[in-house]
Amino acid sequence: MKKLLFGALLVLSACAANPGPSIPVKPGHDLAFARRAVQGCSANAEAGGTSAVVGGYATGVILVGVVLGPAIVGMNQDTIYENGKIDGVDRCLAKHGFERRELTDGEVFWLGDSYGTERENRLSHLIGGGTVESYKPTLN
Repeated sequence: MKKLLFGALLVLSACAANPGPSIPVKPGHDLAFARRAVQGCSANAEAGGTSAVVGGYATGVILVGVVLGPAIVGMNQDTIYENGKIDGVDRCLAKHGFERRELTDGEVFWLGDSYGTERENRLSHLIGGGTVESYKPTLN
C-alpha cells in the first residue's frame, strides 16, 4: 500500500505545473542586479534538469518498482526536466540571497500596463521588496 501511495505522489509531483509569472526578490536590490544574478545562475539550469530526471528514475525504481517506476517517470520526463531547470536556477539565486515570489494577477496587470523605463522602475521596485501600493512613480 505504501508503494502505491508513493507512486501516486511521484506521478502528481511529476505533473506539477511550471510556476507562474514570478520575480526574484532581494530587499534593497533592483532589476539590473537581479538580471545579472539570473544570467549568472542560468548555467545551473541544465544540471538541475538532468539531476531531477536522474533522481526521478532512481526514486521511481525504489518506490514503485523496476518496470512501473521508470515508465511513470518516462511519461513525465519533459515536465520533470523543465521543473528541475527552474529549481536549479532558484537554488543558485537563493545562495545569492534571492527568493522567488509569484506575482499576483494585480501585479501582472500593473506591470503590463507600463512600458519602457516606467516598467523597469516598477520591476525594480517589486524586486527590491516593494508593493504596488508603496510604489511612487518618478515624475519626468
